[in-house]
Amino acid sequence: MKNTAEFHLRSPVLFKLAGIGLALCLLAIAALGAYLLWTEIIPLYGRIYRDAPVVETPLKSFFVVAAIPFAPVMALGCLIAARTGQKFDPPQKSWLYALQLRSMQLTVALMVVAALMIALTTATLSAKGYWSCPKLRISGSGWQMFWVNDERICFTPDSYINDNWPCKIVGKQNICVQVDGR
Repeated sequence: MKNTAEFHLRSPVLFKLAGIGLALCLLAIAALGAYLLWTEIIPLYGRIYRDAPVVETPLKSFFVVAAIPFAPVMALGCLIAARTGQKFDPPQKSWLYALQLRSMQLTVALMVVAALMIALTTATLSAKGYWSCPKLRISGSGWQMFWVNDERICFTPDSYINDNWPCKIVGKQNICVQVDGR
C-alpha cells in the first residue's frame, strides 16, 4: 500500500504554471475593469450631465471596477509564488503584506462604493425626470437598464447601431435615436 503522503505531493511545474496562468487572468480582469471604467462608467455620467434622451446603466460594470486594485496585487502574489514554488504568504511586518492587506480593503470598500454609486445614479436619474424603459433592453442583458426622459423614445427596437442606439423601421426607412446626448 502506498504512503498517503505521496498522494499530497504537488507538481512544482504545475504549481508554477498555475501561478503564471492565474496572474495573467488577474491582469486581464484588471484591464477589463479599467476598460469598463473608461468606456461605460465615465460616459454614463456625461450622458446624465448632457440630459441625453437615453441613458444606459451597465450595472455589472460598477462591480467589475472594484477588482482594479485587487487584481494587480494578487497577480504579483501569483508571480512570486510561481517564481519561488511556494504559496504567497508574506510576513505580517513586510511591505508586501501591507500592500496585500490595503488592496483587499480597498476592493471591499469599492464594492460598497459600487452599490452606493448604483443607488445614487438611480436617484439622480429619477430626480432629473428619467424613468426605466425595459422595452429598449437588448435581449439577454439582465444587468443593463435603459432610462429615458421622453416617452416617444421608449419603444421596442428592430435593431441597434453604434453604441446601443435603438432603431425602428418606419415604412421603408430605418430611424435611429442618437442616445449620447450630443
